[in-house]
Amino acid sequence: MRHFFVDEKPVVGERAILREEDRDHLLRVLRAKEGDVLQIAWNESLFRGTLEIIGGEAFVRVEEAVEEKAVSTELFLAQGVGKNQKTETVLKHATECGIDGFIPLQMDRSVSNLTKKYDGKKARFEKIAEEAAKQSNRRKVPLVGDLLTVDGFIAATGPDDLLLVCYEGEATVEIEDALLDSAETIYVIIGPEGGFSDREVALLHNAKAQFITMGERILRTETAGIVASYVIKRKIERGPHAAI
Repeated sequence: MRHFFVDEKPVVGERAILREEDRDHLLRVLRAKEGDVLQIAWNESLFRGTLEIIGGEAFVRVEEAVEEKAVSTELFLAQGVGKNQKTETVLKHATECGIDGFIPLQMDRSVSNLTKKYDGKKARFEKIAEEAAKQSNRRKVPLVGDLLTVDGFIAATGPDDLLLVCYEGEATVEIEDALLDSAETIYVIIGPEGGFSDREVALLHNAKAQFITMGERILRTETAGIVASYVIKRKIERGPHAAI
């Protein structure tokens, strides 16, 4: 089922208008036909309806609102900046896994430096997140945050936020056994290709972060970010004490 985001609140029984680029893609590329069932999302609400084509324009005749199981905890992935397209790959697939937000971290051992070009890169990240959200039938597009250092990231978090650091150096708690408690916001923190520096590890320890391991094998930074996002999101959805 095709999935799109709309800018105005849909009303059951009425037509909803699709964004221009989505209308063009739907009619000219996908060759959609009148009567096709579509799914649209607005402000975290989800609706289903059928395609109507009027004067060459595409609309959705909204037929039902889709209920969602309430989940109050938000999951943010704080990912160390990787070289080439690694950060984009993580963002794309972590969005599919269900993250609510993405924060790129310019870390001590990051090979690439986005500091001077992040304004343009952020716009690209937001586009990638939106496309991945469409593909995976998300109700909302994850928030793409500012580029931060570990120092700035810790300063921006609140006292009730839970920081989960995926770190092979000393953690004995397996990721599937992470204690999520009743935190409303959880941050999963992944290092870059070179890993965390000793300075960053000390900062996170001082911030009362929970260090966890992803097992005996060392995962690539882009693999770790995706796997960790999926596991923690499933724990949130199933309850802190449920098995994955």
